[in-house]
Amino acid sequence: MADSPLLVRLRDDHANAARLLSLLDREVQMVRGGEDADYDVIEGVIDYFKGYPDAYHHPLEDIVYSQLLKAAPERAKKVGDLLADHQAMRRDIADLATALDTVRLEAELPRDNIAQKIEAFVAMYRGHMTAEDERFFPVAAEVLTPADWDDILEKLDDGPDLFFRGKEGFEGLRKRLLAFEDSF
Repeated sequence: MADSPLLVRLRDDHANAARLLSLLDREVQMVRGGEDADYDVIEGVIDYFKGYPDAYHHPLEDIVYSQLLKAAPERAKKVGDLLADHQAMRRDIADLATALDTVRLEAELPRDNIAQKIEAFVAMYRGHMTAEDERFFPVAAEVLTPADWDDILEKLDDGPDLFFRGKEGFEGLRKRLLAFEDSF
């Protein structure tokens, strides 16, 4: 059976997030190499992670998880606590945004500290996505029926991915990401 279009969208969101995390990796390498990072790029990526995942991606995952809990509670529990993970991610991105603001204001926070915070965020986010890709999505694909997916779609308050679907506000960052990816 083919994956639900909603599950395909969740996987696409993860692929897109991975692209932005790679861009953050590059900026950290610049800091670690003694060069100046592009803090506009870092800020743009942080703004993306503060916006889209919490407004659209995580709520969709939460609805899918709730549906999975109804359909197969024991299997859903083995997936992990997605709701707690999403709350922790909100705190982590807010902390990273605060640290970046401090660096941009030339305050006392050493640049190495922002590199450590970015590395921790990237590692946490990648770990979360890997866990979902390996444990959550396969179970949802196996257990949920077309009727379940229709029910999820009805509950969904959907919106566009402003970065990856070309809406205004992220043009500069989008160009930087494409240039970064073209350099490989």
